[in-house]
Amino acid sequence: MGSVTVGQEQFYRLSFRPDIPIGRWGVALDIELFIEAEGDISARGWEFGSATETFDSFLRKIYYLRYGRPDDAVYFKIGALDQVTLGYGLIMADYRNTLQYPGIKKTGVQFRFDNLADTGIGIEGVLNNFQDFQEGGALLGVRAFARPGGKLELGLTYVTDLDQYSGLRDGDADGVPDEVDAFPDNADRALDNDGDGVPDELDSDDDNDGIIDVDNGSGYNPDIEKALFGLNADFGDDFPVDQSVNRRKPFNKNQVGRDAFSIGGLDISYPLAQGKVLNLKLYGQFAMLIDDDDALSNFDAQQEGVFPGNRKAEGFGIAAPGLWLDMGPLNGQLEFRHFQDDFDARYFDELYEIDRARLDAASGRARPKDAQLQRGDNLNGVFGRIGASLGQYLYTSGSYQYLTGQNDPKQQLIGSVALSKKLLEQIPRLTRARAYYHKNNIGTRLNKAGTGSDGFFESTEDTFYGYDLGLEMAGGAAVLWDTRIIFDRGADQRLVRRKIMSIETVFHF
Repeated sequence: MGSVTVGQEQFYRLSFRPDIPIGRWGVALDIELFIEAEGDISARGWEFGSATETFDSFLRKIYYLRYGRPDDAVYFKIGALDQVTLGYGLIMADYRNTLQYPGIKKTGVQFRFDNLADTGIGIEGVLNNFQDFQEGGALLGVRAFARPGGKLELGLTYVTDLDQYSGLRDGDADGVPDEVDAFPDNADRALDNDGDGVPDELDSDDDNDGIIDVDNGSGYNPDIEKALFGLNADFGDDFPVDQSVNRRKPFNKNQVGRDAFSIGGLDISYPLAQGKVLNLKLYGQFAMLIDDDDALSNFDAQQEGVFPGNRKAEGFGIAAPGLWLDMGPLNGQLEFRHFQDDFDARYFDELYEIDRARLDAASGRARPKDAQLQRGDNLNGVFGRIGASLGQYLYTSGSYQYLTGQNDPKQQLIGSVALSKKLLEQIPRLTRARAYYHKNNIGTRLNKAGTGSDGFFESTEDTFYGYDLGLEMAGGAAVLWDTRIIFDRGADQRLVRRKIMSIETVFHF
């Protein structure tokens, strides 16, 4: 139960999630009902009018189906994905397709097959969402790895987003994303430039200045346009016409081609120590940006509803040497990093599903994530991560990146803390308690007011934090409370805080 925003509509959501383990298999269903503000039950999630709607409705009923565990030799999972990392995380780290759940539900695939047919070769990968794949805009990632020398492991990784604009939800499939669509449930109407509730196609005054519009965007046939000009010629200021209408042209996916972006890389590792108490591994990573030529003139960018100034992203990153440690209650990694030109680590991360493409609230223009990589700087520095079980009561982890170049340093901070199973057993009914924090590009974004640079812990659109709690009820039932906080920029450049919250009842069998 709980409220949820889908597009621009607010719903009350009732959900029932049975979690059923069957040997090495596990399945969690997601049975949900959406109640509209007027009290009517919405058809959302129960639509069977077409093959696509039927397939989507079926997938929405599966929270996940899995076989094995992520560290097993054979593992796959269909549905909700969390904390997906390929290799040592230079390209994809902690990716999730559940960031906007339950408002936007994605059904993805994660898999890992180790030592195929005793060849020493393995493969792991991820697909973010079946529906995106159907529409030609999915995020796909795969890593193949082999141990040709026994202990030495080599890995090849390739991750591609077939269309970054697929991250912009468009419920009525008219090409205009719901966020800037004045009529998100009407495929025949999208624009209302002055916000008066009248579609631009039917509005004689799109900028609401009190003067009839007669310009290239007014849509009149030549006879009507000629008549209006004639009245203006006859009556002058008593019958003015507006030939310079202040219209914004928001993004329309149907008028723009796909914008793909990829990163390919390789990794190599060798264990220095292997034992029950200590595992120490030496590794290195290399990755390169693979982009198309996104350059547009200012005029073309305006016509397509995208931000000008984009170009082909170029560059590579090296993370070497690196050390990976597992020692009793401690685990972590430390690596030296060198980034050339536009490269950035963890491109596909926790925030990726909303970072794929963002919309400017004032203009309605779209900016894909690769358009924000244009630093053109060479960076050097370190990245470190450490996790620890503290007295068997808490598990905490944190990572920090600090790179320097000609411009401001590039910093990143990630942290989390969770109560251990031992401590949870001593707290009545509490089954889960975790909090987390993530901030990218520290010191290089606007502050909350949009007037200067952000402080170290000041929230920006690159900040993400939240918490989740589990409370045991009677009869194997538990209530899961999940709260996530993300941020956008408003039309005035001030930071807008968005809360995503779900409260669900889960039954364990």
